[in-house]
Amino acid sequence: MGGVRLRAVGLRVRSVTALASAVLIAAGLVGATSSGVASADGSPAASAAARATEWLGYLDGPLHTSYSPSQTLITPANASSLTRQWTAAAGAPFTASPTVTTGAVYIGGANGIFYKLSEHTGKVLNEINLGAQPALTCAAEGISSTATVGYDPHGHAQTVYVAGGDGYLYALRASNLSVEWRSVIGIPSQTVNNYYDWSSPTVINGRIYIGISSSCDLPLIRGGVIEFSQATGAKLAEYFTVPKGKRNVGGSVWSSIGVAPDGDVYATTGNGPGRKPQLQSSEAILKFSPSLKLLGSFHVPQKQVTTDGDFGASPVFFGGDVGACNKNGVFYAVRQSSMKLAWWKRIAKPNGGYGECLAAPADNGTDLFLAGAATTIDGTAYLGSVQERAPGNGKVVWETGLPAKVLGSPALDGGGVLTVGTYAADGGVYLINAATGAIVEELTTGQTFAQSVFANDWLYTATSSGVTVWGLPAAG
Repeated sequence: MGGVRLRAVGLRVRSVTALASAVLIAAGLVGATSSGVASADGSPAASAAARATEWLGYLDGPLHTSYSPSQTLITPANASSLTRQWTAAAGAPFTASPTVTTGAVYIGGANGIFYKLSEHTGKVLNEINLGAQPALTCAAEGISSTATVGYDPHGHAQTVYVAGGDGYLYALRASNLSVEWRSVIGIPSQTVNNYYDWSSPTVINGRIYIGISSSCDLPLIRGGVIEFSQATGAKLAEYFTVPKGKRNVGGSVWSSIGVAPDGDVYATTGNGPGRKPQLQSSEAILKFSPSLKLLGSFHVPQKQVTTDGDFGASPVFFGGDVGACNKNGVFYAVRQSSMKLAWWKRIAKPNGGYGECLAAPADNGTDLFLAGAATTIDGTAYLGSVQERAPGNGKVVWETGLPAKVLGSPALDGGGVLTVGTYAADGGVYLINAATGAIVEELTTGQTFAQSVFANDWLYTATSSGVTVWGLPAAG
């Protein structure tokens, strides 16, 4: 099951850290010091290094790197020594990923309750009911949106932004989870499972971007992207992925909106109706201005269109490209400047059965680390895999087979450890040597969709069994 190393990995820690810090400052997730680096509380006295140890939102922020270069304590040499520090079972199973900052873990559960947990013990510090959807035409769902934590533009108080199970986007005071404001994304029906907020909020430059999506396409809804004011929750702009009309539905935005270093906004979309799966902006990677003016788009090539061919993965930026994985099993790299295809590579078999690709790759500034479902490696079939590819052309560096499919996104630390969760009843979180692809440890956690995250020298997992924190004995 180990991977074969083809070339060396270079971790461009300084450049990636500087870029991430600039984006975090713009996002309002951190303040700025006199030297221009990120600070924890917006004051010059705060330490940028301390802030860099936290994980502030889905895929670690608007750039979607899923990379924490400052987290160097956990390495391939010691990862097998990780031990369970605590587990919080309330709210399980979890689809949302943990958000870790200022001594707390924020996460929503399948029961519709949003929790603030003690980072050190897992004790519930505060909780609030943000709604859940019953099983009508789709499965029951609670909160799947991963929270983003930032600072309110007016009062500069730490604030939690998350989509509830009731169709609203919430701004919650981090101190006690009381509601600062809430705004409608799409209110679900009481007779069918139509609207549901899978998307996680992206916070940047005083604006919040989030997708409009259906629950399971039974029925489809009119998908799109909404832009809200971070300060007040007022709707600033809205883009619909399909035109008006009773028969014009689809184009759900299941994923999180990405913002490139130049400020352009990107979204990935799902399929349109069965009669026209690529209706308008369906099955596409979309490029917008900050005010959601459409600047360009890339559609899945007609020959590669499949049934239920969603872009369920969020966009990721590397070099001058933007890329995302589709349920047809293909990862597409597109030029940001022209929105023309740069390259494509098959990561997994097409959707259906054990196939598809829903994960966003981790990006360390030099290489892309992708994961997916069923594939074949050197003639051997696997139900899942993780692989490293060159961002310039998609060439395989190494690939490692896994015994179950991977639906959630991998994450990478600065110590060279890649974490990947498998979606099976007896699944777990695998720790991979990022330099070689070798599996160094499996953490038995249960069915895992949520991204595991590195923060404060610990690894945080959210699975069917609860939120669990893992750490080295010396760091506990």
